[in-house]
Amino acid sequence: MKKEQKKINNNFITFLFILICSIFVSIPLVKFNAQFDDGIQHIARLIETMKSIKQGGLLNVIMIGLCNGFGYSWNLFYSPLTAYMPLVLKIFGLSYGQILKVFMFLVSIASGYSMYFFMKKILKNRDIEDKRKNLISILAAGLYIMAPYRLNDMYIRVAVAELTSFIFIPIIFNGLYTIINQKQKSFILAWGVIGLILTHTLIAFYTAIFCIIYVIVNIKEIKLKQLLQLIYNVIIALLITSFYWVPLLESKLATNYEVFNINHMLRKDVLIQLKVKPMELLFIEHDRMAYFIGIPVIAGLLLIFFMIKNKKIQDKKNYYLFLIAGIVCIILTLNFIPFENFPNFMTMMQFSFRLLEFSTFFITVIASLNFGLSFKKFGIFPLIVIICVMADLLMLMIPNINFDVPSFNELDIIEGIPVTEQTGRVHAGCASFEYLPTKAFDNRSYIETREDNLVILSGKMEIKDYKKDDTNCSFDVQGSGIIELPYIYYIGYTAKINGEKVNITESDNGFCQIEINTLSSTLDKEENNFEKVEISYTGTVAMKVTLGISMISFIYLLLAEFRDRNSKVRK
Repeated sequence: MKKEQKKINNNFITFLFILICSIFVSIPLVKFNAQFDDGIQHIARLIETMKSIKQGGLLNVIMIGLCNGFGYSWNLFYSPLTAYMPLVLKIFGLSYGQILKVFMFLVSIASGYSMYFFMKKILKNRDIEDKRKNLISILAAGLYIMAPYRLNDMYIRVAVAELTSFIFIPIIFNGLYTIINQKQKSFILAWGVIGLILTHTLIAFYTAIFCIIYVIVNIKEIKLKQLLQLIYNVIIALLITSFYWVPLLESKLATNYEVFNINHMLRKDVLIQLKVKPMELLFIEHDRMAYFIGIPVIAGLLLIFFMIKNKKIQDKKNYYLFLIAGIVCIILTLNFIPFENFPNFMTMMQFSFRLLEFSTFFITVIASLNFGLSFKKFGIFPLIVIICVMADLLMLMIPNINFDVPSFNELDIIEGIPVTEQTGRVHAGCASFEYLPTKAFDNRSYIETREDNLVILSGKMEIKDYKKDDTNCSFDVQGSGIIELPYIYYIGYTAKINGEKVNITESDNGFCQIEINTLSSTLDKEENNFEKVEISYTGTVAMKVTLGISMISFIYLLLAEFRDRNSKVRK
């Protein structure tokens, strides 16, 4: 009974601590305009995702209100979790800006818990009292929530997807540790991989590299059973996320999109400009991002000398892996490192400072372990002191947070902000137009001036009864030639002439086009030889198949998780 009560007390202290840390870092959200920087893109994306759900269900990834009503697709190319999950909050009647802010607060709590459970896992078999294990895990959660770079994503960049990815990195390493080091059957890795793939593709790619390194370092621990478990988890995760990454690859094969153009996505001048100055690891400069690590974390890292001297380091392979990985990630962000000249698989990260997300994770683990294990006594008082010092240092960020950003009226965003000749490289809702077909991107002036109508590109035709309703349109046509439809070219549109499917191809302007060939090419109006053309967005066969595979695989994972938990309870 006492043991159960103690567990309840520990859980309450943990929840209270993580909640307080999350509330503290979220205080600026009260005054903060979530439309700042990338925030306006995420708000527009939420609005258009809600519209697309209403228009055609989960397969409709076309945001028809963007690009002057010709459609623009984020969700074919950009991980969908942060487009759909925040919309659950709409049931509370919040505006889209409020939804984004509440979501970022909830992400802070979830990030704290994911780090807490990871630290609990690696401390589980340590020969120290349970109270100390819990306090070290709480410290790690607090430092992770308050990590300057995480708050940089929250306030200075409003990089909601990258901010959300902080949740899943500890979960993935929790899964790896459970399978490899604890020799336990687990689906934790699968859940982490699913979450990260559906949150941020680039971060998922680089996390995979660190996971491979982790596996190599621990290769002697891996028997056939553990190897099969790792493969099993990854396969399940890939099957469940196939509804996203298969259409992504299908789009890449369909035509050229700017998101796959390294020259568009990587601007070397910006990369160089945003590299970290060594002194910025200690202080934040005016009008710069938060690159600093934080004195408490640095102090925790320096305790490594005490840890070595007193032989406190256990699981040396992984301890030194995390230490080295954290330090290397920091070094690679510095301005004297020629990151811009690295191979494409590195520079595709766009900004070297993104490596600070990984250094945040790795050095938070090391600093928390060092603090908790270096002293004979580590109680609630030193824990509170460390967190308070970290919280005090975060005040340095406040002057760099822009609280004076003028707001768009959300009704204007809902209507769709038009693309005009005054539109610059970045546009609300379309980001830098990276999800346009390359032909459409190279000819954006056509989007600016084109009427929302059918365009005869070649041949002689007569068109009547044209109707357009979002991603559906219909018209009657007589004659032969090529018609350009009022939709930018994305896979998933279906065209039918008198009920029979015809191919949709890409025009030179980056729009959908179809070829018409009626029985009468002389436009003999007496014969009245008009044919009915219907266009709709139905998704591709691959989208439908992979959605089914994803749903079946997800149900299978839930049942397998339920079965395993029941078997553990019976034991």
